[in-house]
Amino acid sequence: MPVTRLVALNNNAGAYTAIAATLAARRVEIVEDGSVAGQGLEVQYPGDSFSVTNTVAADSVITLIGPGHDGLAGLPEQNAGDPGGFNHRAADIYCQLRSATATGTTVRVVETEGDGQ
Repeated sequence: MPVTRLVALNNNAGAYTAIAATLAARRVEIVEDGSVAGQGLEVQYPGDSFSVTNTVAADSVITLIGPGHDGLAGLPEQNAGDPGGFNHRAADIYCQLRSATATGTTVRVVETEGDGQ
């Protein structure tokens, strides 16, 4: 069953917001939710250590599909009750986002355990 959440983002002068996994997702879709006029997004991915900023046009959907045999795009935090414990694991970060303009925006993040096809 998909998990949907809304995440508020800073404007293009603010800090990036990390979009972390909340379930063992194989497919993730991120799109502006329409609460304000489309602003576009600035996106950074973990594959290049968040060092390259990509710009996505307003109302475009960012789709992330897990690679490899298991197809996992990300895993959630594990053993959250004991962050110093030997078996604690932080949640995977899908990407970092902020608005592409001087106006903040909100994105809808939909995580799906199946491939969604």
